[in-house]
Formats: sequence, structure tokens, C-alpha cells
Amino acid sequence: MDYYTLLKFGHIVGFILLGGGLLAVFISEFQAYRTTDMKVFAEAARYTAIFYDSFAVPGAVLVGLSGLLLILELGLGFFEEPWLVGMWGLFLFELIEGNTVTRFQFRKTLRRSREALERGDQLTDDLRDEVRGLFNQIVHFLDIPLFTVIVYCGTVRPDSWTHVFIAIGIGLIFTTLIKFFVPRIARQQGQ
Repeated sequence: MDYYTLLKFGHIVGFILLGGGLLAVFISEFQAYRTTDMKVFAEAARYTAIFYDSFAVPGAVLVGLSGLLLILELGLGFFEEPWLVGMWGLFLFELIEGNTVTRFQFRKTLRRSREALERGDQLTDDLRDEVRGLFNQIVHFLDIPLFTVIVYCGTVRPDSWTHVFIAIGIGLIFTTLIKFFVPRIARQQGQ
């Protein structure tokens, strides 16, 4: 097996881990939105942390490292191809956002839910809203649509900035729809 094939394999495995982790986090967050039970809410927060740290973060590290080495191996310029700039630009954005805003949000949710569980508190809308503010919801729901745009850029390799920006625009539209509908659907199912 040559070096390029090994890097490509690592890149694919990294995307599988990252995508699987993001989907698992989404499902555990959906469960947190659905429930009215503090114990289930705290458990969902714990699973969010586990999935994020066990799959999404190692996947992101593998994607980032193998992607950088692939760019160097293939002699691609970092700014020459729109699809490549789209991939690494969105990846860096998601990496920074995921390790700052998202990490802070899910750690706060985990901490506050454990404290409330230990005190025997009930899950209230006030507590739920405190740990899941509007900004945190928006950046959290960006993960899967922007991940999909990154995969689009890597597989389709659009050679025009127009196609990259259209894909990002579609991703933002889906983020808005997810942000608007998922909490409502989850709460309706939980009642």
C-alpha cells in the first residue's frame, strides 16, 4: 500500500468517525429536547459528551491531519481550488466553533443537569432554555449541514465559487429549518 492510499484511507475513516459522532450527538440532543424527565435529560447530556469526545473529536483530528498531508502529497495549493478552500475553510470553522462554543454548551448542560439531578429538581423550560440559548442552538445545528457541505466539496469538487457558495447557502437554510423544527417536533413527541 502506498502513502497516498494510506492517507486517503485515513481521511475516509476520519470522516466516518466525525460524521458518526455528529449524528450520535444529534440523536442524544434530540432525546434531550424530547424528555421532560431530569434523569433522561442528564443522561442525554452525558451521551452527548461521550459521543463528541469519543468519535467527533478523534475523527476531526484524523480528517485534519490526513487532509493536510494529502494536500501536501498532491501538491495542491491551499487557495487554488474553490472546492479545497471550501473543505478546509469550513473544516477550520467547524473545528474552532466545535471546540469553543459547542464544547462550552454541552459541558454546561452536563454540569447543570447533574447539579439539578442531585438536588432532585424537575426539568423546567427555564433550565432547558438556560443551557440551550438561541446562539448555542444555531451553532450546534450547523454541524451536520456544514459537514455535508464539506463532504460535497470533497466528492463533487466544484470548480466554481458559485457552486461552493450555493452549497453553503443550502446548508444554512437547512440549519435554519433544523433549528426551527427539531426542538418543536421533539417536544411534541415527548408529551
